[in-house]
Amino acid sequence: MRKENSTNSMNEKALQNFCNASKTLMMISGRWKLSIVFKLMDQDVNYSEFKILLPEISDRSLSKQLKELIEDGLISKEKNKISSVYSLTKKGKNLQSVLLTLSDFQK
Repeated sequence: MRKENSTNSMNEKALQNFCNASKTLMMISGRWKLSIVFKLMDQDVNYSEFKILLPEISDRSLSKQLKELIEDGLISKEKNKISSVYSLTKKGKNLQSVLLTLSDFQK
C-alpha cells in the first residue's frame, strides 16, 4: 500500500483526473477483480459461492477485492438472513461490453 502523499499516489490521482480510461482501468485492476466481475455477469453470487468459483483466492483477498469493487460502485452487496449476495450495479453492467471486448482481444 502506498502513502497517500507519495509521488506515485499523486501522479496516479492526477492521471485518473485527466483520463477516464485510466480511472476505469484502476477500478478493475487487482488480481481477482476481473474474475469477480465476470462471475457476476452470469449471476448474483454469495460469498461462499465465490470461494467455490474461485478456489485459489484467500479470504483476505476476496474481502478486499469485493470491498474495493463496492466502493467504486461496480457491485453491490445485499444482506439476507443467511449470507451476503453480491451483484453488478448499473455502472458494473455498463462495463460488461467493454470487458467482453477486452476478453475477445486475445482470441
